[in-house]
Amino acid sequence: MSTANKQYRILELPEVITGVLALVIVLWEAFVAGFAAADAESALFKQGSHLLLCGVVWFNTLAVIVHVITELRHHRNPGRFLWLQLLTGIVASFVFSGGIYGFLPEYSLRFSLILSFLLGMYAFINIRALIQEKRVVGKRATHSRWSPAVVFFTGMLTMVMVSTLVLITPGASIVPISFTDAFFTCASAISITGLTSVDVGSTFTPLGKLVVLLNIQVGAIGVMTFSYFVLILVGKKLAVRDRLAISSLLDQQGVNIIPTLIKIVIFITFGVEIIGACLLYVLWQGAPGVPQDLLWFRAFFHAISAFCNAGITLFPANMAESCVQHDKLVQSVMMLLTLAGTLGFGVYLECYTRLRNKLTGKRNAVRWSTHTWLVVRATLFVMVIGSIGLCLLAVLEPSTHASTSDFNLWESIWNTIGRSAGFNITDISTYGPVYQIFLCALMFVGGNPAGTGGGVYAPLFIICLLEVVRVLRGQHDLELHQRRIARNTVERAMATVVLSTFWIVACTMVLMLMEPVIANSANGTIKLLFLEVSAFTTTGYSLVNPGDLCATSKYFICANMLFGRVGMFTFMLIFIKQKDPSPIRYPETRLPLS
Repeated sequence: MSTANKQYRILELPEVITGVLALVIVLWEAFVAGFAAADAESALFKQGSHLLLCGVVWFNTLAVIVHVITELRHHRNPGRFLWLQLLTGIVASFVFSGGIYGFLPEYSLRFSLILSFLLGMYAFINIRALIQEKRVVGKRATHSRWSPAVVFFTGMLTMVMVSTLVLITPGASIVPISFTDAFFTCASAISITGLTSVDVGSTFTPLGKLVVLLNIQVGAIGVMTFSYFVLILVGKKLAVRDRLAISSLLDQQGVNIIPTLIKIVIFITFGVEIIGACLLYVLWQGAPGVPQDLLWFRAFFHAISAFCNAGITLFPANMAESCVQHDKLVQSVMMLLTLAGTLGFGVYLECYTRLRNKLTGKRNAVRWSTHTWLVVRATLFVMVIGSIGLCLLAVLEPSTHASTSDFNLWESIWNTIGRSAGFNITDISTYGPVYQIFLCALMFVGGNPAGTGGGVYAPLFIICLLEVVRVLRGQHDLELHQRRIARNTVERAMATVVLSTFWIVACTMVLMLMEPVIANSANGTIKLLFLEVSAFTTTGYSLVNPGDLCATSKYFICANMLFGRVGMFTFMLIFIKQKDPSPIRYPETRLPLS
């Protein structure tokens, strides 16, 4: 490292130390000192820890000011990241001063904690940059041996553990919650599944609900994608290794489009969620039966949960609550949000590229990409077939479910669109077994690649069906959209479907051994199969209450939810190292198959 870089890092040292210290104090005040209490503002303003936090923030801001002045004196550009640190520090110092000297209201304490948390995160970004520099030894860089799948899974598991520790603190829950239930809730949120063993709305404080919401949001767009977006936002450049990792996780070809793709993922996510939250806020304002306290948070929670296909709500009976069960305007907004998340960010990237080219006068390709072409048609195909199939089964199959014919059609469309979300407007256990098995098949198909939905993905399932047709017809290649589909794509689709099927069957048998009471009950096999499919495809529908499962079964379901979020094919690559193609090919032989 050069002398100039060493001086630069020395200037950052006070910022890093004070930033980490500020983060530690914020976490202590929030989770140990009972920040969720009603009189938290008055109590914390009298604590010495908050005065210490104020001094740390003031010192951090002073260190950043010195850093900026030093950079300007040496005729160097401080950079976007340093200016952002300075702005955050100045605002935080002003808010702290206003709270202490009384010219700002006491609720400004909450903003001071948020700003202090940001300063702590800036410190960790600086530490990460320092670690990356340390990886360079002389002129030779050391590369991580971990695959993107391992990093993604490790990041999810780490966030689940940290969030679990937060949820079991007194400030996060209204009633005491066990470690198992907290872990189950966090695993369901980070994997955007929707299975919960406790009632989120009545169990957690606003702080606990916020933790669950953050897990849903970060889990939907990916831990790595979110962290890389923060680096791009503050002006840091992504290494080629990081671009390759994101390209692998989001199923996108090429590394040059990754920064643009990450920005689109974030902006589309936040933009659609804000629009959905505003619509829900207007529709729920003054609505009978809908709690009006913190209505804006309730609207944002459900908008984010819908777009992320998480299926977690603050209503005790999910969307089957009487105040929203027959509100078709609210349900329409939820369905549109769910569908928007299911389409996949690859489709949004192509739409953005075409719109930008049209506005700048550049010529667009005549054809849409095969990916977008297939996603749109596969989504429409599954929606039409699923809605018609569920509606016919609801009418023709004997069951205890009672509803009118028009509601049957509406609920069939709702369940088909929500096949990867898990919101239910009626009790699915009242339907017949054929209906439930058909809904299992829809959950297995799921959403689309690079989206917030689960399952094996509709385009992959369609490719498998078309591959079977190709074999029966004796054709040489699988052709779509006047394009020949690559053999490795077809083989990966077939492997994903086959492996997922075997996994679900095996895990269902394990659940039957662990839950003999449910297995021996009426339709017990279907109930556990439904639960396993729902967990592995990250859907959230369930015929049994997850809270009634034993602790071992809950952890087993947690593992299924996390593995399902990673994807079966990607998950298998964690344990199986792919080999380079061998130049030697043995003579071909044929085997009797019939």
